[in-house]
Amino acid sequence: MKILLVDDEPEILEVIAEFLELKGHVVETASNGKSGLDMVLGHNDFDLVFSDIGMPEMDGLTLLEKIRSNAIDTPVILISGQGDVSNTIRALQLGALDFIVKPVYLKSVEEALDKIETAMAAERENKSAVDLISEQRVVMSFASDLNKIRNVISYFNRYTQDLCGVFDLDANKLAICLQECLTNAIIHGNFKVESRLKEEDWSAFDNLIKERQADPVLGNKKVFITLHQTPQALVLKSRMRVMASTPPSCPTPPTRRAG
Repeated sequence: MKILLVDDEPEILEVIAEFLELKGHVVETASNGKSGLDMVLGHNDFDLVFSDIGMPEMDGLTLLEKIRSNAIDTPVILISGQGDVSNTIRALQLGALDFIVKPVYLKSVEEALDKIETAMAAERENKSAVDLISEQRVVMSFASDLNKIRNVISYFNRYTQDLCGVFDLDANKLAICLQECLTNAIIHGNFKVESRLKEEDWSAFDNLIKERQADPVLGNKKVFITLHQTPQALVLKSRMRVMASTPPSCPTPPTRRAG
């Protein structure tokens, strides 16, 4: 992918750029939102934009707003401070696809990048649309294998691609939401790995997930996805093997507009 990094701290730009280049991506950088906007408007060929929120001349939120006001739908990931709730809400309203919370760890960058790549891959891999019907309910289940989530989303995308247009949903956002939901259901639900461990010791958190993924009993626990479409609404739910839950990070599906 061709990625634009926007940050007023040269050290952060250098570290993230080097990391992304090692991953095989083409990277360009800007030191503030105004320069970043000029690059986006001048080229309009970036696959992804990473931007800090707090910058001189033009902040990350204004950059995102300007990108969207120019009808450019390039995915944008914002870097924000901890506890910055107001900016987080504003960024979601403007169409940010994901966040990285400071201090920035390369693992966080990798996770955010993987979400975007999963969503983009799902969109590319499903070129054919399905015929719309008045009502359908699709239920799927799969084993708790974190490595197969992208395949599941790509397969599931065939049922949602056209429906996103009907209900004014962003297909990339839906794919990212589904990935978050399935990942949490596996890690925190079926594997019983607590989120606080991630904050205390990332390495221990990662190792415990790998250990439980390798356990044949835990690895075979099921995760279920249900899609229910009617003329009025599109409802997406997931649940673990025992307890049912609605994805907490997903917005309430909008009702279909008349006409």
